[in-house]
Amino acid sequence: MLPSVQARRSTVRSISSALVLILAVLLPQRTTSAQSATRTTAQGVYTAAQARSGGDVYTMLCQSCHAAITHTGAPFKAKWTGRPLSDLFTYIREEMPKTEPGSLSTEEYTLVLAYILRMNGMPAGRKALSMDEKELRTIRIELPEDAGSASPSGSPRLSRSHR
Repeated sequence: MLPSVQARRSTVRSISSALVLILAVLLPQRTTSAQSATRTTAQGVYTAAQARSGGDVYTMLCQSCHAAITHTGAPFKAKWTGRPLSDLFTYIREEMPKTEPGSLSTEEYTLVLAYILRMNGMPAGRKALSMDEKELRTIRIELPEDAGSASPSGSPRLSRSHR
């Protein structure tokens, strides 16, 4: 026996209402995630002291496998620009050092991240880079116009007008 037209309409309305409710719940979460990166690395998200300490950690634990220059310039820009800073932090934490991934403290990984930002010409700021991955998700990697102007030592190269 076929259901009445009214019963079918009622079922369609119920399904439509359920879909609207599901979309209303899910879509704002996606939009919020995409819009949550309200700051960028070009705004100074780490301190100079963190970058200096990160340089020390890098020299002791990272430099033996790869020179600092391998984490700068066009390859870095192509891979990381536009992504949340938490992506880079997670990559470093889960993949480095190559011989013992995940073996550093969260603070050490954060310091190395600050050093990598400095190597890529991103400015230091007044507030320390957070060790909280949720906060790092709110920061988008954005290289300054003259990115790649950092020296291999991680010190930003100054243009002639700034020397």
